[in-house]
Amino acid sequence: MRIRRFLVAGAVIISGTVILCASKKRSDWMDEPFSKWDQKQVAELFSKSAWAQTKSFRGQATGQHGTVADPGGGSATNGAVTGTSGGTLGVDVPEFSFTARFFSAQPIREAYVRMLEIMNHYDTLPADKQQAFDQKVKGLLHADVSQEVVVTLSYNTNDPNSQRDMNQWFNTQTTDTLKQNAYLYTPKAGQIELLKYIPPQGGGLGAQFVFPRTFKGEPILQPGDTGRVRFQLSYQPQIQQMMYIDFKPEDMTYKGQFSY
Repeated sequence: MRIRRFLVAGAVIISGTVILCASKKRSDWMDEPFSKWDQKQVAELFSKSAWAQTKSFRGQATGQHGTVADPGGGSATNGAVTGTSGGTLGVDVPEFSFTARFFSAQPIREAYVRMLEIMNHYDTLPADKQQAFDQKVKGLLHADVSQEVVVTLSYNTNDPNSQRDMNQWFNTQTTDTLKQNAYLYTPKAGQIELLKYIPPQGGGLGAQFVFPRTFKGEPILQPGDTGRVRFQLSYQPQIQQMMYIDFKPEDMTYKGQFSY
């Protein structure tokens, strides 16, 4: 499921300022039509929910080469990192943030569309312009994900040099180069190999990692599954070792339907 460029004009705010205001506790608002969600509610879905998790790392830039300590750490802020390509002058403590999202999950796609609506003042547009917008996002909302699971990974850092390096790395990777580096783990199916990789297309969602939805004829996740679902990337700039982000399948119910 490729994310089309025309959907994401100005949407990079998703991975920045908007997420910072996501503090409202999850409530019954998710049962309402997504067209009623406000900016804070959308940000909550995108930053910390059953379908979106963020892991952050802090470290100290030390020059031309560096090392990594505990990159997979148990908490969201665990892991000491040193710059691998030299720190940027004036950046004493580099900070790195990675957000993995199940973009094949209906609530994440609806939240993304709602964010685009808010940014384009959809609610105040005349009817004909709303209809034109609806046509553009129709394919995204109703995408056929019956055969695939799409995990997107966005990333950012306060170190411009590191950001440049990460952009270059993610933009030049291919499915073949990541076959042995990117996995999805589920409680019953175990390790699921990467089916397809799509470099960042813009819009703040980052790179797309596509996995098969079934393993040996069975869904890789089913209602009632417990344990952890883990997205793992064993190498990327700055972290340099295994990085994993965990999800709880028992929480992946949206409007009465299991969604991932």
